[in-house]
Amino acid sequence: MRSRLFALFGSLLLVAGLLAGWPAPGARAATGDGAVLSTAPVPAVMLPTGAARAVKIRYQTRNQAGRRAEAEGIVYYPHGTPPPGGWKVVSWAHGTSGIAPKCAPSNYTGAEQDRLQPSIAAALARGYVVTASDFIGMSGTPGTEYLAGRSVAYNVIDMVRAARNDDPTIGKRWASLGHSQGGHAALWASYLADDYAPGLRDVGTVALAPANQLETLIPLLGQPAIPNIGPLNRTATFALYLLDGLNHARPGLHALNRLSPRGRYWLGRARTECVSEMTQALQNVPPGTLFARPLGDPPIGDALRDYAAIPVEGWQRARPILINQGLTDTVVLPPTTALLTAQLQHGGARVTTRTYPGDHNAVLAESMTDTFRAIDGYFR
Repeated sequence: MRSRLFALFGSLLLVAGLLAGWPAPGARAATGDGAVLSTAPVPAVMLPTGAARAVKIRYQTRNQAGRRAEAEGIVYYPHGTPPPGGWKVVSWAHGTSGIAPKCAPSNYTGAEQDRLQPSIAAALARGYVVTASDFIGMSGTPGTEYLAGRSVAYNVIDMVRAARNDDPTIGKRWASLGHSQGGHAALWASYLADDYAPGLRDVGTVALAPANQLETLIPLLGQPAIPNIGPLNRTATFALYLLDGLNHARPGLHALNRLSPRGRYWLGRARTECVSEMTQALQNVPPGTLFARPLGDPPIGDALRDYAAIPVEGWQRARPILINQGLTDTVVLPPTTALLTAQLQHGGARVTTRTYPGDHNAVLAESMTDTFRAIDGYFR
């Protein structure tokens, strides 16, 4: 009788606690950058090739303004046992998928992961743990900040911290690897890593066709006078994403006032459709019809540079960077990446660039051998 009363009391206490906002089963009551808020196992159908298991983690990070935010991501484990010193980590930063929660890469099936993010399977095959953040604003977390340099850097770094907080067999050494939007994030993460996460050891970076110079190119596109420019019309998708992110990071600028009524309509669609749908839908829409006022004028132009520009000064460090670029890429243009490389080298970065014959997506497979030759070398 007494044990039943205790059990009943315990059940009532649990219910009362949940109603009062206590953490649900699987949740963690923790604070700080990289704090684990909750975990969940990842079903087998969602695992890429080479993954023994995976854990989805909701964790604490920061937004562009440095304020507390939440993000989700997945930790993928290779087969085998952790080496001495713990699992070596590749922190994968994904390319543009959209800004709607349904577009989060953590929603991909295993087959979609292999097709769209083959670098994850390649890293697993080489015995690395892979941490893969969706970035804030995806997976139902509020506040998408597309291409916000500081924000995505915090998200990438704190994903590694969260993985280690959840599993002490994960080591401190990590390399950043990303494609397109994720290449931009990987470079920003490398730039901030020492100051933001001195307890980790960033060994090097590979950026595949990293988004760059958009703070200059998007204002050129974002003008009412721009006519139909054929296949390049689709790049207006990225202008809408970027403007939406800037509006979240700097609401006092009222960045969305630069959009025309038609532009607001397309932004509404951008918030619900993924990138492949948006680029297809905008291919016959003249970019100039989306804007009521130019994006390059102050204060928006200045804010875009602060928000998205990859730092090109202050790279006084020995850590290596490899940038891989496709020569027929029409999304991230080879001349802009060549300019970025020169800027980084001038700023003190230890950076090299390799080129490949294919386009924006082909560079992932074409550069795979060089990518992991570099990453393997970083960990030696």
